[in-house]
Amino acid sequence: MGVHPGYHLANASAKEHLFTYGIIVSTLLAFAITAYCLSAGIFVVCSHLFYVPIILASYRYPDRAIAFAGLLAASYLAEVITFSPGSGFEVVNALLRTALFLIVAAVVSQLSARLQARESRYRGIFETSGAGLFLFSPVTGKIEEMNRECAEMLGYPGDAALPLDAAAVWPGAPGVNRVENLDCTLTGWDGKACPVLLSANPLPDQDLVCVAVTGTAEQKRSENRLRRSEETYRVILNTADVGVLLTDPGRRIVEMNTAAVRLFGGAGPEDLVGRNPEDLIAEGSREAVRVYRERVLSGETPAPAECVFCRLDGSEWPGEVSATRLPRDGDAPERLVLSIRDVTERHRAAKRMREENRRLSIVNEVVAAATAPRRLDSLFGDSLAKIVDLLEFDEGAVYLMPSGSDTAALHAREGTDPVLPQTVRLDDLFCETSVPAGEVYCIEDLQERYPGSGIRALVMVPIPGDGRLVGWIVLGSRARKTVPEAERDILLDIGKELGNVVVKGMLHEELQTALSEVNLYVDILTHDINNANTAAMGYLQMYLEYAAGSDGAMVEKSLAAVHQSNEIIRNVSTLRRLKAGPAELVPVALGPVIREVRSYHTGSRITYDGVDATVLADDLIGEVFTNLIGNAAKFGGADVEVTISAREEGDAVLVTVADTGPGIPDALKPHIFERYQRGETRKSGKGLGLYIVWMLVERYGGSILVGDRVSGRPGEGAAFMLTLPRYHPAVAAGEPND
Repeated sequence: MGVHPGYHLANASAKEHLFTYGIIVSTLLAFAITAYCLSAGIFVVCSHLFYVPIILASYRYPDRAIAFAGLLAASYLAEVITFSPGSGFEVVNALLRTALFLIVAAVVSQLSARLQARESRYRGIFETSGAGLFLFSPVTGKIEEMNRECAEMLGYPGDAALPLDAAAVWPGAPGVNRVENLDCTLTGWDGKACPVLLSANPLPDQDLVCVAVTGTAEQKRSENRLRRSEETYRVILNTADVGVLLTDPGRRIVEMNTAAVRLFGGAGPEDLVGRNPEDLIAEGSREAVRVYRERVLSGETPAPAECVFCRLDGSEWPGEVSATRLPRDGDAPERLVLSIRDVTERHRAAKRMREENRRLSIVNEVVAAATAPRRLDSLFGDSLAKIVDLLEFDEGAVYLMPSGSDTAALHAREGTDPVLPQTVRLDDLFCETSVPAGEVYCIEDLQERYPGSGIRALVMVPIPGDGRLVGWIVLGSRARKTVPEAERDILLDIGKELGNVVVKGMLHEELQTALSEVNLYVDILTHDINNANTAAMGYLQMYLEYAAGSDGAMVEKSLAAVHQSNEIIRNVSTLRRLKAGPAELVPVALGPVIREVRSYHTGSRITYDGVDATVLADDLIGEVFTNLIGNAAKFGGADVEVTISAREEGDAVLVTVADTGPGIPDALKPHIFERYQRGETRKSGKGLGLYIVWMLVERYGGSILVGDRVSGRPGEGAAFMLTLPRYHPAVAAGEPND
């Protein structure tokens, strides 16, 4: 029998050569013996010798058997003709025998072809079978044949000689006749164990045993991977903080992880196995969970739902559940997987967030009420009303304690309970002790201390500020026994925010008081100095009329000093009014204003030329022309000439004040309107006059520029160009401007 190409057994190779040698030897012997017998006159036996090579060749080579038999027949006939004595009977007899040779060859080759075809079919099954196959003799223990699958399974290379001893491959082979699905190991080419599933059955002739082996190495690796995967899954499942319950359609728990046992307060899985999962759900949540379960069983995938679960000891806890349906799969039954998560911390975080949002909202509302631009008493009243309303108290008061004092005064109040007096001494506080800095103090038995009070719980909130305690917020409740920590934190934050407001408010009020005092002193000084200057100017004018020579010059200097003093007082008064607030613009005719200013400077030559325009200004507009004309007279001397012109142009009135004085250098012009900017002569003042002019013009919404009276010649006089808003009667009457 042959083997699969590439694998050769020693006995199969020997049989192949034996057939070839047998055909050759038997053919030669037949010819030799036939020649001898024919030469000896024996014609009966010699022809039968040719049947041996014909039968062997027909069996081994059925497709060439007729040709081989014809060749032998022709050779035999030639031999008979050669060695026969010439009898025609022997030749005819030889022809009959050659025909018989051909018939025997045809019959045997036909039978052999059928046998080989059947053997080829079994050989194909043997070689192409998915299982490894080998044949061995139970008597000799030798392997007769092995297919490629078995050889490769045992790790034999293509050019390797296969073992002859079955025990070398399967130690239990010699004593086995019939085996079914034996899980064992065979020995491979390299001596390693090869796990297989083996079945052995003797062939019908009982001479050989057919062994079929299926390699289980990959199967075992898959089983190991599956087992390792299952172990990993178990570890992950048991270390997760999500509880997992596996239930059957009959609503019994069949399996769970460690987290589920812990969540429900069990000692082990046996405490939950067999229970109805609905028994672990609080009564108020069962109906919702039933509806959720039915939705999952109907094929929906709803979002996780929250419900209340019960531990085995009866205590309840909030959880989130999601369900997944595992349909029946072959032998695997239908299951419902419940994933349960404890959401207690989530609820606590949400509660903390709500409390924090409430705290921020209350603090923001109170701070918004406390930071409005109003007096402290009004601010405290609004803030206290917000606190009492938002935190649901019944009584409230705000006490402030001035620096260095031990007595706090009531600044705002909500309610009328007599326990809240108008003033409180630090050593006679409600709690009869000092309120700790940075803490909220709560008196929970106030009715026992003050039987006439309707307040049940009193809270004192310190108001810190400027490194000290500046006051308290006192709140009372008739219904509550105490105040929770969350509200105490809110009150503490409110106290800190109010502390900042109190410090700023106190500083603002102190500043306002100081400013009022300063203004009072300035008004007194201005009034008294003006009176003194007026009297001095009167006496000096009278004396100047009678003085002569050096006395007259001295009187003029004294009179100039008094005028300068008046100018300073006037500038200071103007600046105070400018800083007091925005102007209320009204129509002002320029002509009367300029003529009035001109009347004060009788010693100067002043010319006014232009329209009698009306501008939007206030009663300080005269100071613009007073300062401009005064500067021209002061720096230009007695011979100076001042020309004032005005013209209307659109929505503006353009006014020019030019003089023939020494002018303004180009380097000084960009800075001439800056505060404290003075000229370069000995007659320069304090630098406020032109600064006040610029401020007034800007106050009216106009502009001012300085240039030369004669363009390009600064030494021939200065020119100031003013642009003032023009007054339109139509606009004043509410009609649209043209």
